[in-house]
Amino acid sequence: MNNLMLGEGIPAVKIDYDLADVATSTGNWTQSLWLAAAFAIGIPLAFFIIRNLKSIFVSG
Repeated sequence: MNNLMLGEGIPAVKIDYDLADVATSTGNWTQSLWLAAAFAIGIPLAFFIIRNLKSIFVSG
């Protein structure tokens, strides 16, 4: 059991992935969320722009 420890109680961990795997998984995660983020930002922004354009043409 002691051969699995490094130093003072730190367990030895073998990692089978590299930076390319992390980049790919981060890209996949971001790709799945961009549409929701676009709607969450785009819809309020559209109403803000419409309100400002309306104030140009309509007084009061």
